[in-house]
Amino acid sequence: MTSRNSLMLASFIAAALAAPLAFAQDASLGASGSASVQAQATPPATTPPATPATPTEDPGAMATPATPATPATPATPPTDDTSALGATPATPASTKAVNWSDLDADKDGKLSKTEAASVNSLTKAFDQADADKDGLLSTDEYKAYLDARVQGH
Repeated sequence: MTSRNSLMLASFIAAALAAPLAFAQDASLGASGSASVQAQATPPATTPPATPATPTEDPGAMATPATPATPATPATPPTDDTSALGATPATPASTKAVNWSDLDADKDGKLSKTEAASVNSLTKAFDQADADKDGLLSTDEYKAYLDARVQGH
């Protein structure tokens, strides 16, 4: 019974190690997949086996030199080309930090709707943040608006 269990265990281990090979895919399969499949279907050229040496001959004289192994071809690195997928990558809204003085074109310390228009979130909140409804947003009004939102959540 023990030898049967050992044989079954060895069979399971061999199957587990061989399973990934059954599902391996060629990295170059794609637009030129048919050429790749044809290349895989063609068996490699084989050399005829060496004739065994007879006891009267020198065993080293008839031996065929070993063929060096072909080095593996590295996988093609992934590219950022998404044209094959038909998708357009997302573009970040803005990577540059903008401060109040950058937006304040007339340097009066307050932002008009025109000055705030370049920042989408500020444009959306402008009317709510403009506490005195004068069409200008001061730093104090904007800070109070932010504080109220933080406390409200």
